Amino acid sequence: MSAVSVRHAVANRRTFVAALTIGGLLMTGCSANSTTSASASNATQSAASKEATTVTVMYAGNEFSKKDIAAFEQANPTIKVNFIEFDQTRLNAMLTAGDPPDLVRGNPSANLFARGLATPLDDFVKNSTVIKADDLESVNDAWRYDGKVRGQGKLYGIVKDWSPDLTIWQNQGVFDKAGVKPLSTTTPSTWEDVLAAGKALKDKGVKNSFGIEWQWGVAYLLQTQILQLGGTYYNDDLTSVNLQTPEAIKSIQFLTDYGKAGVGPTSLAPLADGMNLPVFAKGDMAMSMDGYWFGGGLQAQEAAAVAAGASLAPAPSWGKRINTVIGGVGAWIPEKAKHKEAAWKVMEYLMAGPPAVERAKSGWGLPAMKSLWAQLPAAAPYQKQAIEAAKAELPYVTFLPDSPFISGDEWNKIVDEALKATINGSSTPAEAVKTIEAKVNDALAKGKDQLG
Repeated sequence: MSAVSVRHAVANRRTFVAALTIGGLLMTGCSANSTTSASASNATQSAASKEATTVTVMYAGNEFSKKDIAAFEQANPTIKVNFIEFDQTRLNAMLTAGDPPDLVRGNPSANLFARGLATPLDDFVKNSTVIKADDLESVNDAWRYDGKVRGQGKLYGIVKDWSPDLTIWQNQGVFDKAGVKPLSTTTPSTWEDVLAAGKALKDKGVKNSFGIEWQWGVAYLLQTQILQLGGTYYNDDLTSVNLQTPEAIKSIQFLTDYGKAGVGPTSLAPLADGMNLPVFAKGDMAMSMDGYWFGGGLQAQEAAAVAAGASLAPAPSWGKRINTVIGGVGAWIPEKAKHKEAAWKVMEYLMAGPPAVERAKSGWGLPAMKSLWAQLPAAAPYQKQAIEAAKAELPYVTFLPDSPFISGDEWNKIVDEALKATINGSSTPAEAVKTIEAKVNDALAKGKDQLG
């Protein structure tokens, strides 16, 4: 489960204002005093209904609600939405059968693009009066692919919302009570500095002093730290990795030290909820490595005391300042979709219309459109500070190299198993990177054979 999926499960978007606005615009064209006009209107609506295009949308119901759909159909009377709750197994079956939905929720993936499953959106954006190329945040480049490298080339999807995922939320009250100095909210700490703070807090009785959302995967942290140290791990064509390097060993050593220190959850000592937010919101965690979206969970009344002393610190760094976006969840149009034009209309509505405005106002993620930043909540001091912290991270935000031959889940499983061994002392970091390298390369070879 990713950080992105958690905020989707928790966020409750309100669409009442959007529905009123759209409904009001449509009503201005009606003439209730004319029987003839009413008859003509009914005939027109009947004809439009018969000619309506039914677009199948596979998305999350709490992100594209029944109210959203009703408002969209009212504003677009020639398009009807057939909604399907997102289900990866069902999607795979539909793609295999050559009968996919017209619009799909998903993560940007080199494998998705390399398989030719997604439709390029560049011409749609070029002709759109709603989504403008110069309004797209650069995070949308995660949906670009040039046939070899993700991040450049044609655009195959648009991000719904996002966060710089390595920033650290901290609870000032926990630090003050323990007598430990909190992290700087303007200058990046080193990874050693953050772990040292976690250890100092633990020594003062703080059980969960530093959570890194281990349960959602740690491979991305290994990869990010390698890049921060100036190293690399993939070869040029993304078909193999070299992890027997000083950079990879240093990262594995840090993660091993983190696990042995017991400052936060790992797969050997997981949280009952499988996520940091409930623990942090109760005041029982000092630091949580999560993106801007995490602040959305502090708006609940029961988290008010924590929110009052919460702040967002920059992503830790080892030399080169890098903050990675792990999710980039958005929407894409399958290459074999039957109604691409209608699907694009839904895309415009979801990504830049009323639902996008309401998402931004909710504070459960940063908007993928520059023009929507003004909608982010800023009433509370922690909200204002988090916005400024997120803005400061923008120049350093990137996404990790992505091979079409292996999934993030495969990476995470391999790295996690190796770290369990280093934490319990049955392996060393040098041995671990050798094991990870061999298993990842085996997975890459199999993936390459399958892709052809």
